[in-house]
This record gives sequence, structure tokens and C-alpha cells, in this order.
Amino acid sequence: MGYSQSKEVKKIDSLLQLSSEYKFKDMLKVLSYTRQAVSIAEKINNNELIYKCYLEIADNLYTLNLNDKSLQYASKADKILPKKSKVQQARLNEIKIINFAALGLEELELETANKNLSILLTENSNKSKEIKARTFAYLANYYERKEDYEKANQFIDKTIKLNNEISDPKPIDTYIQKADILMKTQQWDSSFIYLQKAFDEYKSKKNQSSQYNLLWALGDYYYLSGKYLKALDSYRKSLEDMNKFKVVDIECAMSIKENIYRIYEALGDEKNREKYYTEYQKDYAQYNKVNNKGLLKAVDLILDEKKGEDRIAKERAIKVAFIASGTFLILLIFLIYFYSRNKKMKKKKLKLVLQKDILIKEKQRLESEKISISKKANENQFNELFSLAKNNSPEFLILFEELYPNFVKNLKEINPKIRNSELYFCALAFLNFSTKEISHFTFVSVAAVQLRKYRIRKKYNISSEENFNIWMKALND
Repeated sequence: MGYSQSKEVKKIDSLLQLSSEYKFKDMLKVLSYTRQAVSIAEKINNNELIYKCYLEIADNLYTLNLNDKSLQYASKADKILPKKSKVQQARLNEIKIINFAALGLEELELETANKNLSILLTENSNKSKEIKARTFAYLANYYERKEDYEKANQFIDKTIKLNNEISDPKPIDTYIQKADILMKTQQWDSSFIYLQKAFDEYKSKKNQSSQYNLLWALGDYYYLSGKYLKALDSYRKSLEDMNKFKVVDIECAMSIKENIYRIYEALGDEKNREKYYTEYQKDYAQYNKVNNKGLLKAVDLILDEKKGEDRIAKERAIKVAFIASGTFLILLIFLIYFYSRNKKMKKKKLKLVLQKDILIKEKQRLESEKISISKKANENQFNELFSLAKNNSPEFLILFEELYPNFVKNLKEINPKIRNSELYFCALAFLNFSTKEISHFTFVSVAAVQLRKYRIRKKYNISSEENFNIWMKALND
């Protein structure tokens, strides 16, 4: 893989990372980032990356409850990569399993899940174990819906066991699912133990995100066990957590508010019962609105983005061809006219020279306008870059690398294993932000910024007498 293609692959990875960061917050933005990743993968003609991106789109469409579209993209992925590894085939089957479950196609759901386990039977890679663990969980969910809690327990226990063999497991959802199965059989003490395990796992994470699903599960535990006041407290905390982390999960909000108004109904509190019933109805109406044609149209516009880009490119090519043909025709007429009249019309020659001078001046004016427009565009990009830096946006590094590729390339030649956090810090210094400004943008103390500068000086052998920001600037030469 050449440097240029490697650069495009990194862009795809960055876009998919951005997509995951916005999941459950802004799903249309998630699809937009994934669509951009697809365009790059198609540009470099990498079918494996196109396949990966199509499956990401299918997964996101499933999250939006657009199951038919999700399965369409799964089918597109299947066609783009006829020869798949076992892990690639299993990932495709995963998309089918969750959509079949959502659509109530239980026979296909069960058949595809069992097929997945058969495909991965002899596979021992970390990725294959992750998919196998999730497939066990899908089967546990299937049997839980069938009220066969014995089999549901057996499969979720297999997921828990397999998580111990995975390098980066996701045990929180597994513990919640285990607790839910135990609730169904009224094993309250055992259920609470697994909820506690889930909370302990959450607390052990360095970068803590939303825990609304944990609080939701705890609320269900108290609600089903008849501890209504504790249930209300957990449900409220779940809604507050969703608001804090800007999580959009209408189904969860609906479920919580439905249970809250039923609790108040059981407690005889008509005022609060009416309040949460109204909010539940409002969320229900919003849920239907989100899943109406307006969302489908927005999704279609995003996913058909490449067609629009192809159309614009085609129109632009036609315009360029038309202008080029017209210019050539004008020059040809001018030359014929000049040749035939040159000897007899000296006065006309002067006039033609003047006309030529006018054309040159017009060309210079147009070139000047072109430079001015280009300069303005660069200034706009530069202003956008500063804005992204000041807001500590994850999109900052993508735009920065587009504007200053030499700097990033030279820095990575010095330190090929440089992390994005260090690259981001060096980029801020390159843009000549002061220590105080960097401190403000990155939400750390001035002393912490100074310490980081000292460590980078030491790592890159930058003399204490040399200006840190100027040294970074020189890397762009």
C-alpha cells in the first residue's frame, strides 16, 4: 500500500471513529460521516473497506429502526465482497440477526445465529470471539422472548465466560441482560448481584460515558420487585443522565416515562401520573415522527450523496468543455482574421494589438479575482480550523492534516508512533497559540501545558533556547 492510499485509509478510520462518537447523539451526522468514508473507499477501489463501511451504515440504519434499509446495505456489502473471511461473513450475519429480531422473523433469526456459531467454531482470533460472544447474547435474547429462561441463562452465561478470553470485553450490557433474565424468574438477589457487577465495571472505566442504560435497568429491578420509590429515583437519574450526555434514545425515554406514570397511578398520585403520562404521549408522538417519511428522506439524501457529487462533477466537466471549446473557437477566428487582413490594414493591426492588450488586462483581472477568491477560501478554512481548535472538536485534526500535510508527515517521520493527543498539542503550537490559550482550549492548567512542552522538547531534542512554536512551524517547510 502506497503512502497516498495509506493516507486515505487513515481518513476512513478517522471518519468511522467520528461516526462512533456521535452514535445515539446525532444519527444523521453518524450516517454522513460513514457515507464520506464510503466515498473515499470507493475512490481508492478498496472493496474490503467498502464492505466494512456498508456494514457500519447497515448497523446505524438498524439503530434508526430502518430495518429494510439496513438489510439492503447488508445485501450490498454481501455483493461487493463475494469472497469473505469467516469473521467478515459472521459480521454480516450479525446485521441480519438483529434486523430479523426487530422484524419478528424469528425462524430466520435463530437459523442465522446458529449458522454464525457454526462458522466461528474453529476460529480463535479476538475478533471472532467478540462476535461469538455477541451471538450467544442474541440467542439469550431470543429464548428470553420465548420465555425459555433456562436456555436464555445458558447462552448469556456463555457470553460471560467468553468475555474472560476477549482482550477488550464489553461486560456491562452482558451483566444487564443476565440481570434482566433473572428478574423474569423473580430471582431478585441474584439479579441485583449482576446489576452491581455492571455498576462496578462502569466505575472502573477511565473515560466514563453515559450510564443511563444501567440506571434504567436498576429502575426496572425496583419497579418489578415492588420498590416504587427507589424505582422512581433510578428512573429520574437515568433521564437526567441522558440529558447530561445528550443521548437520544426515544424508546428508552418512552419506557421509563410509561413505568413512572404507572408507578404514580399505583401510588394514587394523580398529578404526577398525569404529568408523566403526557410526557410519555409526547415521546410516543415524537417516536412516530422520527420514523416517518421525513427521516427516510433525510437518510436518502445522505446515502445518495455520491450520486449528487457525481452529477455536480459531470455538470462542471460539461461547463469546462464548453468554455474550452468556445475559447479555442474564438482564438481560431482571431488568427484567421489577423492573417487575412494583416497586409492591407495596418490601422486594423494597431486596433487588434489594443484588443489583445485589453484581453491580457482582462485575463490579469480574472487571475487576480481567482487569487482573491482562493485567498478568501483559505482564510475561511483557517478561521474554521481556529474555531475547531478553540472548541476542542474531534474534527480539528482532519482539517488540520488537509491544510498542513507536510507538517504532519514530517512530525510522523520523527515519531511514527505519535498519538493523536500529542499531534493535537503540537498542531496548536504550530498555529502559534500561547500556553494560556492551549490551557483554555484543552481544559488543563497552564502548568500542565508547560510540563507537556518540556516533555516534548526532551523527546524531540528541542533546545531550551529555541522558541517551541517556531520549531513546530519549521516542520512545515
